[in-house]
Amino acid sequence: MDRGVFLVTDTVPGDFLAKLKNLHFTLDYHPEYSNQQLAENIHKFTGIVTNSYMDLGKEMLQKATTLKYILRPGSGLDNIDLAFAKEKGILVLSSPEANSNAVAEHAIGLLLSLFNNIHLAFDEMKNHIWRRQENTGIELSGKTVGIIGYGNTGTAMAEKLSGFGVRILVYDKYKTAFGNENVEEVSLEKIKDEADIISFHIPLNAETKYLVNADFISSFKKNFYLINTSRGGVVNLSALLKGIANGKISGAAIDVLENEKMHSYTEADFKLFDDLINTKKVIITPHIAGWTKEARRNIFMFVVEKLEGYLEVKPPQQGSGT
Repeated sequence: MDRGVFLVTDTVPGDFLAKLKNLHFTLDYHPEYSNQQLAENIHKFTGIVTNSYMDLGKEMLQKATTLKYILRPGSGLDNIDLAFAKEKGILVLSSPEANSNAVAEHAIGLLLSLFNNIHLAFDEMKNHIWRRQENTGIELSGKTVGIIGYGNTGTAMAEKLSGFGVRILVYDKYKTAFGNENVEEVSLEKIKDEADIISFHIPLNAETKYLVNADFISSFKKNFYLINTSRGGVVNLSALLKGIANGKISGAAIDVLENEKMHSYTEADFKLFDDLINTKKVIITPHIAGWTKEARRNIFMFVVEKLEGYLEVKPPQQGSGT
Protein backbone atom coordinates (compact mmCIF):
# COMPACT_ATOMS: atom_id res chain seq x y z
CA MET A 1 0.00 0.00 0.00
CA ASP A 2 1.47 3.33 -1.07
CA ARG A 3 0.05 6.35 0.78
CA GLY A 4 1.83 8.88 -1.43
CA VAL A 5 4.91 11.09 -1.30
CA PHE A 6 6.10 12.89 1.83
CA LEU A 7 8.39 15.90 1.32
CA VAL A 8 10.86 16.33 4.18
CA THR A 9 12.24 19.87 4.31
CA ASP A 10 14.33 19.59 7.46
CA THR A 11 17.33 17.61 8.68
CA VAL A 12 15.72 14.80 10.63
CA PRO A 13 16.78 11.69 12.61
CA GLY A 14 17.04 8.43 10.73
CA ASP A 15 14.41 6.72 12.88
CA PHE A 16 11.96 9.48 11.97
CA LEU A 17 12.45 8.68 8.29
CA ALA A 18 12.13 4.98 9.05
CA LYS A 19 8.76 5.55 10.74
CA LEU A 20 7.44 7.48 7.76
CA LYS A 21 8.57 4.69 5.45
CA ASN A 22 6.89 2.11 7.70
CA LEU A 23 3.67 4.09 7.30
CA HIS A 24 3.96 3.36 3.56
CA PHE A 25 4.98 6.80 2.37
CA THR A 26 7.56 7.42 -0.33
CA LEU A 27 10.06 10.00 0.92
CA ASP A 28 11.40 13.00 -0.97
CA TYR A 29 14.18 14.24 1.32
CA HIS A 30 15.25 17.84 0.66
CA PRO A 31 16.43 19.65 3.83
CA GLU A 32 17.68 22.52 1.68
CA TYR A 33 14.32 23.11 -0.08
CA SER A 34 13.44 26.74 -0.79
CA ASN A 35 9.99 28.30 -0.78
CA GLN A 36 10.32 28.79 -4.54
CA GLN A 37 10.96 25.08 -5.02
CA LEU A 38 8.03 24.27 -2.76
CA ALA A 39 5.72 26.53 -4.75
CA GLU A 40 6.72 24.79 -7.97
CA ASN A 41 6.32 21.25 -6.62
CA ILE A 42 3.82 21.26 -3.74
CA HIS A 43 1.11 19.76 -5.97
CA LYS A 44 3.09 16.50 -6.05
CA PHE A 45 3.01 15.79 -2.33
CA THR A 46 0.65 13.98 0.04
CA GLY A 47 2.53 15.21 3.08
CA ILE A 48 5.13 17.79 4.11
CA VAL A 49 7.51 17.90 7.05
CA THR A 50 8.07 21.62 7.47
CA ASN A 51 10.24 23.92 9.55
CA SER A 52 9.70 27.48 10.73
CA TYR A 53 11.16 28.96 7.51
CA MET A 54 8.75 27.32 5.09
CA ASP A 55 5.84 29.45 3.92
CA LEU A 56 2.62 27.45 4.11
CA GLY A 57 0.25 30.36 3.87
CA LYS A 58 -2.97 30.40 1.88
CA GLU A 59 -1.32 31.20 -1.44
CA MET A 60 1.01 28.23 -1.11
CA LEU A 61 -1.68 25.85 0.14
CA GLN A 62 -3.93 26.75 -2.77
CA LYS A 63 -1.38 24.99 -4.97
CA ALA A 64 -1.35 21.90 -2.75
CA THR A 65 -3.95 19.92 -4.65
CA THR A 66 -3.01 16.53 -3.19
CA LEU A 67 -1.78 17.54 0.26
CA LYS A 68 -3.29 15.72 3.25
CA TYR A 69 -0.71 16.07 6.05
CA ILE A 70 1.55 18.77 7.41
CA LEU A 71 3.96 17.76 10.15
CA ARG A 72 5.56 20.65 12.04
CA PRO A 73 8.14 19.26 14.50
CA GLY A 74 8.11 21.63 17.48
CA SER A 75 5.61 24.26 18.48
CA GLY A 76 5.51 27.19 16.06
CA LEU A 77 2.59 27.21 13.64
CA ASP A 78 2.66 30.87 12.64
CA ASN A 79 3.99 30.03 9.15
CA ILE A 80 0.94 27.85 8.38
CA ASP A 81 -2.53 29.16 7.50
CA LEU A 82 -4.33 26.84 9.89
CA ALA A 83 -7.83 27.99 8.98
CA PHE A 84 -7.27 27.41 5.28
CA ALA A 85 -5.59 24.07 5.94
CA LYS A 86 -8.65 22.99 7.90
CA GLU A 87 -10.92 24.18 5.10
CA LYS A 88 -8.96 22.03 2.67
CA GLY A 89 -9.08 18.99 4.96
CA ILE A 90 -5.34 19.00 5.64
CA LEU A 91 -4.29 17.49 8.95
CA VAL A 92 -1.72 19.67 10.74
CA LEU A 93 0.27 18.04 13.54
CA SER A 94 2.94 19.57 15.76
CA SER A 95 4.80 18.56 18.91
CA PRO A 96 4.87 21.52 21.31
CA GLU A 97 5.23 19.26 24.33
CA ALA A 98 8.44 17.70 23.02
CA ASN A 99 10.83 20.54 23.84
CA SER A 100 9.02 22.38 26.65
CA ASN A 101 11.49 21.09 29.23
CA ALA A 102 14.46 22.30 27.18
CA VAL A 103 12.94 25.75 26.63
CA ALA A 104 12.18 26.18 30.33
CA GLU A 105 15.70 25.16 31.33
CA HIS A 106 17.20 27.59 28.81
CA ALA A 107 14.96 30.44 29.98
CA ILE A 108 16.07 29.92 33.58
CA GLY A 109 19.69 29.72 32.46
CA LEU A 110 19.32 33.07 30.69
CA LEU A 111 17.70 34.59 33.76
CA LEU A 112 20.45 33.37 36.10
CA SER A 113 23.09 34.71 33.73
CA LEU A 114 21.41 38.11 33.71
CA PHE A 115 21.08 38.21 37.50
CA ASN A 116 24.67 37.13 38.15
CA ASN A 117 26.44 38.84 35.21
CA ILE A 118 27.80 35.47 34.10
CA HIS A 119 27.97 36.43 30.43
CA LEU A 120 29.74 39.72 31.16
CA ALA A 121 32.18 38.27 33.69
CA PHE A 122 33.19 35.47 31.34
CA ASP A 123 33.87 37.91 28.51
CA GLU A 124 36.08 39.90 30.87
CA MET A 125 37.90 36.80 32.12
CA LYS A 126 38.72 35.84 28.54
CA ASN A 127 40.69 39.11 28.45
CA HIS A 128 42.30 38.42 31.87
CA ILE A 129 40.16 41.08 33.55
CA TRP A 130 39.25 40.24 37.15
CA ARG A 131 36.23 42.36 38.20
CA ARG A 132 34.64 40.83 41.26
CA GLN A 133 33.00 43.83 42.90
CA GLU A 134 31.69 45.21 39.61
CA ASN A 135 30.00 41.90 38.78
CA THR A 136 28.05 41.64 42.01
CA GLY A 137 24.77 39.90 41.19
CA ILE A 138 21.30 39.67 42.67
CA GLU A 139 19.43 36.59 43.87
CA LEU A 140 16.39 35.07 42.25
CA SER A 141 15.00 33.99 45.61
CA GLY A 142 12.29 36.31 46.88
CA LYS A 143 11.45 37.77 43.48
CA THR A 144 8.04 37.74 41.80
CA VAL A 145 7.99 36.12 38.37
CA GLY A 146 5.18 36.77 35.92
CA ILE A 147 4.62 34.06 33.33
CA ILE A 148 2.51 35.03 30.33
CA GLY A 149 1.14 31.93 28.62
CA TYR A 150 0.55 28.69 30.52
CA GLY A 151 0.82 26.04 27.83
CA ASN A 152 3.51 23.39 27.68
CA THR A 153 6.51 25.67 28.12
CA GLY A 154 4.85 28.07 30.56
CA THR A 155 3.88 25.14 32.76
CA ALA A 156 7.40 23.69 32.58
CA MET A 157 8.85 27.09 33.44
CA ALA A 158 6.65 27.39 36.53
CA GLU A 159 7.52 23.89 37.70
CA LYS A 160 11.25 24.56 37.47
CA LEU A 161 11.02 27.98 39.10
CA SER A 162 9.10 26.56 42.06
CA GLY A 163 12.37 25.38 43.64
CA PHE A 164 13.96 28.85 43.59
CA GLY A 165 11.91 30.44 46.36
CA VAL A 166 10.06 32.80 44.05
CA ARG A 167 6.44 33.88 43.86
CA ILE A 168 4.95 32.84 40.52
CA LEU A 169 2.10 34.79 38.91
CA VAL A 170 0.59 33.35 35.73
CA TYR A 171 -1.69 34.92 33.14
CA ASP A 172 -3.23 33.01 30.26
CA LYS A 173 -6.07 34.60 28.32
CA TYR A 174 -7.44 31.22 27.23
CA LYS A 175 -7.15 29.19 30.45
CA THR A 176 -8.77 29.33 33.85
CA ALA A 177 -8.72 27.38 37.12
CA PHE A 178 -5.09 26.30 36.80
CA GLY A 179 -3.73 27.81 40.00
CA ASN A 180 -2.04 25.46 42.45
CA GLU A 181 0.36 25.49 45.39
CA ASN A 182 3.14 26.83 43.16
CA VAL A 183 1.39 29.35 40.91
CA GLU A 184 -1.18 32.10 41.30
CA GLU A 185 -3.65 32.55 38.45
CA VAL A 186 -3.89 36.32 38.00
CA SER A 187 -4.83 39.06 35.57
CA LEU A 188 -2.30 40.69 33.27
CA GLU A 189 -2.80 43.89 35.27
CA LYS A 190 -1.68 42.17 38.47
CA ILE A 191 1.48 40.96 36.75
CA LYS A 192 2.14 44.50 35.57
CA ASP A 193 1.72 45.76 39.12
CA GLU A 194 3.79 43.18 40.99
CA ALA A 195 6.25 41.27 38.80
CA ASP A 196 10.03 41.72 38.91
CA ILE A 197 10.54 39.35 35.98
CA ILE A 198 8.36 38.62 32.93
CA SER A 199 8.72 35.44 30.87
CA PHE A 200 6.76 34.97 27.63
CA HIS A 201 5.47 31.57 26.48
CA ILE A 202 2.88 32.48 23.86
CA PRO A 203 2.37 31.90 20.14
CA LEU A 204 2.79 34.60 17.53
CA ASN A 205 -0.46 35.75 15.97
CA ALA A 206 -2.28 38.98 15.15
CA GLU A 207 -3.11 39.45 18.82
CA THR A 208 0.42 38.96 20.17
CA LYS A 209 2.40 40.69 17.40
CA TYR A 210 4.48 43.39 19.13
CA LEU A 211 2.62 42.79 22.37
CA VAL A 212 5.71 44.20 24.04
CA ASN A 213 5.73 47.77 22.78
CA ALA A 214 6.38 51.15 24.39
CA ASP A 215 2.92 51.32 25.98
CA PHE A 216 3.16 47.79 27.37
CA ILE A 217 6.57 48.47 28.90
CA SER A 218 5.57 51.77 30.46
CA SER A 219 2.44 50.21 31.99
CA PHE A 220 4.50 48.20 34.51
CA LYS A 221 4.67 49.59 38.02
CA LYS A 222 8.17 48.23 38.73
CA ASN A 223 11.31 48.09 36.67
CA PHE A 224 11.55 44.51 35.43
CA TYR A 225 13.60 41.86 33.65
CA LEU A 226 12.23 40.43 30.40
CA ILE A 227 12.69 36.89 29.09
CA ASN A 228 11.40 35.85 25.66
CA THR A 229 11.80 32.29 24.41
CA SER A 230 8.49 32.23 22.51
CA ARG A 231 8.50 34.08 19.17
CA GLY A 232 10.57 37.08 18.13
CA GLY A 233 7.63 39.06 16.81
CA VAL A 234 6.14 39.25 20.30
CA VAL A 235 8.74 41.87 21.29
CA ASN A 236 9.34 45.13 19.44
CA LEU A 237 13.12 45.48 19.68
CA SER A 238 13.11 49.26 19.28
CA ALA A 239 10.75 49.54 22.22
CA LEU A 240 12.91 47.10 24.17
CA LEU A 241 16.00 49.25 23.55
CA LYS A 242 14.17 52.37 24.72
CA GLY A 243 12.91 50.53 27.80
CA ILE A 244 16.47 49.60 28.71
CA ALA A 245 17.72 53.12 28.02
CA ASN A 246 15.14 54.71 30.33
CA GLY A 247 15.65 52.07 33.03
CA LYS A 248 12.19 50.55 32.90
CA ILE A 249 13.68 47.26 31.74
CA SER A 250 16.55 46.21 33.99
CA GLY A 251 17.75 43.51 31.62
CA ALA A 252 16.51 41.24 28.85
CA ALA A 253 17.29 37.78 27.54
CA ILE A 254 15.84 36.70 24.22
CA ASP A 255 16.30 33.48 22.28
CA VAL A 256 14.14 34.50 19.32
CA LEU A 257 14.16 37.36 16.83
CA GLU A 258 11.52 38.57 14.42
CA ASN A 259 14.02 38.18 11.59
CA GLU A 260 16.40 35.30 12.23
CA LYS A 261 18.01 35.43 8.79
CA MET A 262 20.88 37.72 9.66
CA HIS A 263 22.27 37.61 6.13
CA SER A 264 19.24 39.68 5.10
CA TYR A 265 19.76 42.41 7.72
CA THR A 266 19.89 46.01 6.64
CA GLU A 267 22.32 48.49 8.14
CA ALA A 268 19.50 49.67 10.42
CA ASP A 269 18.79 46.10 11.54
CA PHE A 270 22.43 45.55 12.48
CA LYS A 271 22.58 48.87 14.31
CA LEU A 272 19.55 48.00 16.43
CA PHE A 273 20.99 44.55 17.17
CA ASP A 274 24.39 45.98 18.12
CA ASP A 275 22.84 48.75 20.21
CA LEU A 276 20.98 46.12 22.24
CA ILE A 277 24.13 44.06 22.79
CA ASN A 278 26.17 47.11 23.69
CA THR A 279 23.87 48.02 26.57
CA LYS A 280 25.46 45.02 28.35
CA LYS A 281 22.01 44.35 29.74
CA VAL A 282 20.84 42.06 26.96
CA ILE A 283 21.61 38.42 26.18
CA ILE A 284 20.63 37.08 22.76
CA THR A 285 20.92 33.42 21.80
CA PRO A 286 20.23 32.00 18.30
CA HIS A 287 16.89 30.23 18.83
CA ILE A 288 18.48 27.33 20.69
CA ALA A 289 16.25 27.13 23.76
CA GLY A 290 14.40 24.08 22.49
CA TRP A 291 17.38 22.66 20.62
CA THR A 292 18.91 20.19 23.06
CA LYS A 293 19.93 16.76 21.79
CA GLU A 294 17.01 15.22 23.65
CA ALA A 295 14.46 17.75 22.45
CA ARG A 296 15.77 17.65 18.90
CA ARG A 297 14.92 13.96 18.66
CA ASN A 298 11.66 14.28 20.58
CA ILE A 299 10.13 16.98 18.38
CA PHE A 300 10.42 14.70 15.37
CA MET A 301 9.47 11.42 17.00
CA PHE A 302 6.47 12.83 18.87
CA VAL A 303 4.94 14.32 15.74
CA VAL A 304 5.43 11.25 13.55
CA GLU A 305 3.97 9.08 16.32
CA LYS A 306 0.89 11.33 16.30
CA LEU A 307 0.54 10.72 12.57
CA GLU A 308 0.96 7.01 13.16
CA GLY A 309 -1.81 7.05 15.75
CA TYR A 310 -4.07 9.03 13.43
CA LEU A 311 -3.59 6.62 10.54
CA GLU A 312 -4.35 3.67 12.79
CA VAL A 313 -7.84 4.97 13.53
CA LYS A 314 -8.75 6.87 10.39
CA PRO A 315 -7.98 5.99 6.76
CA PRO A 316 -5.89 8.79 5.22
CA GLN A 317 -8.08 9.19 2.14
CA GLN A 318 -10.88 10.60 4.33
CA GLY A 319 -8.88 13.66 5.32
CA SER A 320 -9.23 15.73 8.45
CA GLY A 321 -9.12 19.25 9.78
CA THR A 322 -6.69 20.49 12.40
